[in-house]
Amino acid sequence: MSVSVFDYEAELTACAAGDRSAFLALFTQEAGPMFTLVQHMLGNEAEEVVHETFVLIWRNAAGYSASLGTARAWMYSILRYRALSHLHQLTASGEAREQPPLPVLNPQPDSGAIANTLASLPQPQLDALLQAYLHGGDYAHIAEKLDRSEPDIQASIESALARIDEAVRA
Repeated sequence: MSVSVFDYEAELTACAAGDRSAFLALFTQEAGPMFTLVQHMLGNEAEEVVHETFVLIWRNAAGYSASLGTARAWMYSILRYRALSHLHQLTASGEAREQPPLPVLNPQPDSGAIANTLASLPQPQLDALLQAYLHGGDYAHIAEKLDRSEPDIQASIESALARIDEAVRA
């Protein structure tokens, strides 16, 4: 049985050349997962953020460089930037909603390296990482929320990211 691997870089390169079918392929591949992630962060704002993200991907595809990281990571960095921008706007206007609890990770045997690595992290590291990426907090905000020091939060996040990097490279 052969496994098909989606080529984000090729699709993004084609998108940069104005290929609408490549843009549709990127959208079809990632809109659902992006929506799920942002919905956890922002609730009803998710659809707008995903829309803005894909507009920016279309407009800026030519600015992608493999030296910045993978094409998929580049796309998600745009998503995260847009989500954090919306979160800050909501907070500033007093409209921010109560953040949902962090998810419980229960990977299946075939979940993949990242999911398994996340599930194996010590709870303090996982909590700090999820707060940063799902709730958009900086070190000070996360430290306050988790009742830990900023250096401890920073070390936890850096250690968790290093373990994920090792798992991906293995």
